[in-house]
Amino acid sequence: MLVLPLTVLAALAPGIFSQQIVLDDTLPRPYPQPTENKWTVFNSTIKRVAVIGAGPAGLLAATELVAHNFTVRLFEKAPGPGGNWLYSEQIPVRESYPDEPLDKKPELPDTLPATRYYEEGEEGLTLDERWREHWQPRPIWNSLHTNSPSVITELTEVPYPPDHSWLIDAHTIGAHVRAYATINHLNANDESPVHAYSTRVEKIYKAPKSSVWQLTLRRLKYLEESKRIKATWWTEDFDAVVVGAGPYDTPHVPDIEGIVQWGKAKAQNPAGHCMYHSRVYRNPERYSGKTVLIVGVATSGSEIARDIGPFTKKLYASHRKIDWENLHPLQRRSFMRFPKETEFIPEISSFQPLPSLEYGIQKGQIVLINGTVLSGIDEIILATGYKRSYPFLLPVLEPEDKAELVKPPRDVFTGAKWKNIHWTGHYIPDPTLAFTTVRPWTVGRYQSYGFAKVWEGTARLPNEAELWRQYNSSRWNNFRGLFGTGPSEALLRQYVTWLNSESLEHGGRLVAPYPVEKREMFVYFANIGWAKDFISKENFTRFENLPASEWSKDELWDAFVLEDEFW
Repeated sequence: MLVLPLTVLAALAPGIFSQQIVLDDTLPRPYPQPTENKWTVFNSTIKRVAVIGAGPAGLLAATELVAHNFTVRLFEKAPGPGGNWLYSEQIPVRESYPDEPLDKKPELPDTLPATRYYEEGEEGLTLDERWREHWQPRPIWNSLHTNSPSVITELTEVPYPPDHSWLIDAHTIGAHVRAYATINHLNANDESPVHAYSTRVEKIYKAPKSSVWQLTLRRLKYLEESKRIKATWWTEDFDAVVVGAGPYDTPHVPDIEGIVQWGKAKAQNPAGHCMYHSRVYRNPERYSGKTVLIVGVATSGSEIARDIGPFTKKLYASHRKIDWENLHPLQRRSFMRFPKETEFIPEISSFQPLPSLEYGIQKGQIVLINGTVLSGIDEIILATGYKRSYPFLLPVLEPEDKAELVKPPRDVFTGAKWKNIHWTGHYIPDPTLAFTTVRPWTVGRYQSYGFAKVWEGTARLPNEAELWRQYNSSRWNNFRGLFGTGPSEALLRQYVTWLNSESLEHGGRLVAPYPVEKREMFVYFANIGWAKDFISKENFTRFENLPASEWSKDELWDAFVLEDEFW
């Protein structure tokens, strides 16, 4: 059932520059590429478009596509919009120790459509576990605040209250995203043929020489009266697909000697275990009087430590060896935000065998790489990041590409990198498949507009040879980064000029650059809240006089984005 030769998905792992490689141009293509035409030519009209994910990126894409008269279906496995900002006291089901293979295939009925009813305890799962496994509650906690200011963390049309703080709490951001969904008739309680919540995409398939993407879907519904869960599977066909799912989808458990056994130690807490991933953390009060070890010192580790620090008896934080002088300013910020009572310890070498799994881990011994032995720990929080895992894409991968996708990560965010994606977000071997590859709050509206214009015919994509040339050129392949740095400014300027040039020639509204006043507010915040002189007005103005031929200069590029890259 392998169809598209997806020669290695995606060079756009957030914040990490992957080596670009020139790929074989002899691969079969799902649409003709006339040598006399310098533009991509689609062999059929694009009308029906699927959008996967109802976080900020997916909502932006769905809204724009609907506005351009596409027949859109928005699929989201959660019960409502928000993506990672949909807070819930429910926690994800237990993560795998060690990491679960990324190529694990979903179980599907032999024939579709199909319906099944699940009872409590069936197949060893409670109804609650089955429900949480389906939608995967998001990895945010009750007191979480964003580490980016509101001025670069907002969607159009729904401004924050005028008295809001610089840093927005998770509940306010969640309400903000839901408000955007509501005014665009995409909220879960809106009567609309567009959205399908509690619906997970299980598989994407495109037959050889076909212009149709077939999505296999699964929806769960909890039946209160009968105390059962109803599962429904079916398929829908589309002319194009936008993958708008974010990167925080599969927790990463580090490969440390003894961690599998320690991961089985039981505890009377919401996670049910003494060791668990940071994605299950919700509230600090229950840590009162406990000795806690946090593994990882990036954003999640430092912010959870700040939350639980006032309650703990003793707080440790383990991290790999670092070079302070070469740390990014925001990585230094994470260290400095740990509470003063934190004791930093070296990387863990091994977890020694436990005598029992029923009495916690207090008597267990943790050996550090410097030979020190640590004991007396009540709970361990793994703030070790995430892997990209989109199993629904596996059916369109060839064997060698699948092997690349499922390689275990060397570190957080180094599994399943997006490759072969043009800077516009279109997948080069077949531009009817697109990915939201930019920060939705700042660049997402430009990218979504580009999807709509390309597929409706009011914006052109170069032919495949030129797409590959751009992909392998330093002029084009470093777009991404923290707002206000080289990659971000280059990408924004590229989008504005491309979209406006195409609209001038083929029709469509013009777009404006990011507002100057918002840039100034961001600079003020960055100097106060992050690091002095890291971001300045010149970060923006120097690009106004910089030709594209100089965009590849090393000193202009700062790849860091607001995500955990180290632990």
